[in-house]
Amino acid sequence: MNAPTPRLTGIALVPVPTEHVATLWPQAEGHLRRACERSVGDMSPESLFLDCAAGTSALVVIVDGSTQPSTIPAAAVVHFPRQADGSLACELRAAGGRALALWQHVIPEFEAWARHVGAASVRLCGRRGWERVFPGYRARLLVSLVKEL
Repeated sequence: MNAPTPRLTGIALVPVPTEHVATLWPQAEGHLRRACERSVGDMSPESLFLDCAAGTSALVVIVDGSTQPSTIPAAAVVHFPRQADGSLACELRAAGGRALALWQHVIPEFEAWARHVGAASVRLCGRRGWERVFPGYRARLLVSLVKEL
């Protein structure tokens, strides 16, 4: 799941090769932990890390090439499930970061990368307000049923 070579300066999207997940995880983990805490509680950062390290999900980071390499303004974990019609979807499992205005412009790069690796669609579940961040995406009503045991 490699993308074209990112820009060396400025904000860029970088899909992390599986063999480098453990190295970059400490910089991404805080963003993803906050995303997990704000979600419906169906995932943990630890399970996201294990999926990325195993190659069943992919870590994607937004880097700011004009500052320290350890500065990651945002991070996401994606999965590529096969849909009922046989096509792949790029499913954004968790995403978080700071300074959205700095990196929001890479969303088209993210979509292009998903298309490059074979996805026919991008889907995500998020909190209200993400509709403004992802123009062109349509809201689809879902029901989340949970029974505590």
